[in-house]
Amino acid sequence: MFRMRFLRFLLVFSLVFSLCDCVFGAKEEIRFDFEEGTQGWKIPDWAYYQDDHRGKTSNISTERASSGEQSLEIMCDYPGKLWAAVLIEREKDMDLSGYESISVDVYLPRKAPKGLFLGRVILTVGDGWWFTEQRVAEPLESGKWTTITIPLDTPDLTDRQALWRGRKEKRLYNNLNKIKKIAVRIEYDAAPPYRIGPKYDGPIYVDNVVIK
Repeated sequence: MFRMRFLRFLLVFSLVFSLCDCVFGAKEEIRFDFEEGTQGWKIPDWAYYQDDHRGKTSNISTERASSGEQSLEIMCDYPGKLWAAVLIEREKDMDLSGYESISVDVYLPRKAPKGLFLGRVILTVGDGWWFTEQRVAEPLESGKWTTITIPLDTPDLTDRQALWRGRKEKRLYNNLNKIKKIAVRIEYDAAPPYRIGPKYDGPIYVDNVVIK
């Protein structure tokens, strides 16, 4: 009888301990919703000097929002006849160990050319500031919000399987505690001479960058 009671006590204690560990060990969600300003997000200085990066300005806007009342508006001028992109980033040391994913909402206006825009998350990691990007970009649809979501806590896989593209010895999985930059890149995927489109000069909106 005593043995059975003791075993029941151990079972209950284990369940309670596991529950407490889950509650207190959970990571607090990180959200950039632009309701209080840019929160450190901007077009980096180097991008203004790259011919294939076509972001002109980035400012808070009330024109569009996937939630709340504000988003980050990026004004751009894609030529249409070659691959080009706009990029916004937030530079700050972060420890994302234990977080599972990062997501971002992107709005492509209705007048933007259809079928040529892609969205991608990019991270700079490690003491060497190594560049790693989402391997498969998300197609963006004109006239609607698209949510890009990609896991963070994926173990190292082969180059063909990896969700993040970077140098093999400097994988994201091993450097989640040393995040230097988080960036979002919106690409106009033109590839002359067979895949080109009209020029697009106008806004793109980014909202709700969420790490959880």
